[in-house]
Amino acid sequence: MKTRNLLGGVIVAAAMALGLIACSNAVKDPKYERNPNPRQKYVVTAKVDGAPGPFRVATASVQYKIGPSQTCMPPAEPISGTFPTPDREVVSLPVRKVAESEFQFDVYLDGMVAKDYFGRGVCTWEIEGVTLSLKPTGAKGERRFATTIDMPDATGLKPVIMYARREKYGAPVSDVYDEVERSMEVPHATALYGSDPSKFFAITFSAKESGHDR
Repeated sequence: MKTRNLLGGVIVAAAMALGLIACSNAVKDPKYERNPNPRQKYVVTAKVDGAPGPFRVATASVQYKIGPSQTCMPPAEPISGTFPTPDREVVSLPVRKVAESEFQFDVYLDGMVAKDYFGRGVCTWEIEGVTLSLKPTGAKGERRFATTIDMPDATGLKPVIMYARREKYGAPVSDVYDEVERSMEVPHATALYGSDPSKFFAITFSAKESGHDR
């Protein structure tokens, strides 16, 4: 009987401890707010050169991150050291097809609302990355060609050229790890796949500040 009571006490104590850890920093699913009237706009153009065929489907997104300081967020868990609250928000962006192999979308620096979400001070936002995904037809199971550029490239005045393998266009997808072909800058592409330029097609990104609209 004493053994049973002791075991029961241990189980209850463990459950209480886990409950305290799970609830210690409160908000795990904050309702981050998008800015309904953003004004700091950049128009990003992506031009595809040398692909074996067309891309009929294009999607884009921007990932915002709380920063440069995260002191406005609940602190990390004392035991695990991890943050229980997400510090990023992904926003889908409408894509315009301006030519057969040219796409445009708008990125706003002020796309998220700076606000005191946790009662610890105002959280400000910065862009962590912008992603463009292309598919030949959009058919189910078709490989996606994805390119991610960071904040300086998404808002810079100098074009950025990324490369993807031509052989992957229209080729069967072998497994879940083969569903996405990630384009990369030439030093990384040639280091992985060789320096023969005929192996690749290019996606050139350029950005232009559009001033304060709306």
